[in-house]
Amino acid sequence: MWVRDSLDWSWLIGSVLPLLAILAILVLMLRAGRRPFKKKLQVRRAKEKEARRRRSLLVESVQAHLLPAFIKLGFQQAPPRSQNDSDDRKYSGCFPSWGQLTRARDTTVDKVEIQFSSYGRAAFRINATAVPKDGMITAFGHRIASEIQASGLHDHFETHARPWLRSTLRALRVEPLGEWFSLWRLPLRSPTQADYDRLSLQAVAILPELELALREGKTGPHIRRLEFEPFADEVLERIAKLKVDGAMDKSQLSRDNRRT
Repeated sequence: MWVRDSLDWSWLIGSVLPLLAILAILVLMLRAGRRPFKKKLQVRRAKEKEARRRRSLLVESVQAHLLPAFIKLGFQQAPPRSQNDSDDRKYSGCFPSWGQLTRARDTTVDKVEIQFSSYGRAAFRINATAVPKDGMITAFGHRIASEIQASGLHDHFETHARPWLRSTLRALRVEPLGEWFSLWRLPLRSPTQADYDRLSLQAVAILPELELALREGKTGPHIRRLEFEPFADEVLERIAKLKVDGAMDKSQLSRDNRRT
């Protein structure tokens, strides 16, 4: 009799404990979902503040290390471009005016852009191209060198921060991933100015590869060349018509072209 009662209690305890565990998990999930809006807002603002801090540290490091390195190579800041009301703020924020650089040599003009990632992420890369001083034919027709942006051509160079990943990324057909200069996210540690200084100096170290690409068209491990198929004649005709009708501006077309 005593043995049978013990077995009954064991069965009851063994059945109730899992149910209590499941109930406890559901209660915790419910409490997390019902977190006060004020608390959620505080968490979101804290994340946004940290993102702005990291972006500010990165910009400061790039201006302190990468920009002077380009100046030593003979580059100078390009004249500021006029902004249209239709320009996308988020797109324009990725290409600061101080990061637009140019250098004249012989019959060629080297164009460089320091591009920051969108959505305030603390990451950047370098776009570059060499164009004839007399200009060239683009999707908008003939443009002189001062009207051409490094990332706006069908043929230009981009830096790649992690060349050891390129073969794997290329096999997976996601090579653009991993190209940005950025810091790995470390748990329980917030990046400092010194961390971003080292990151900017990594970009400075690959400038000889960028020089070789601009002067001889040769790409090193940290440089990739982007070549897009030119627009077909019927597409160019349609673009011309849209421009006449005022339905498309240059900035929008440039963004659409980069996504193709």
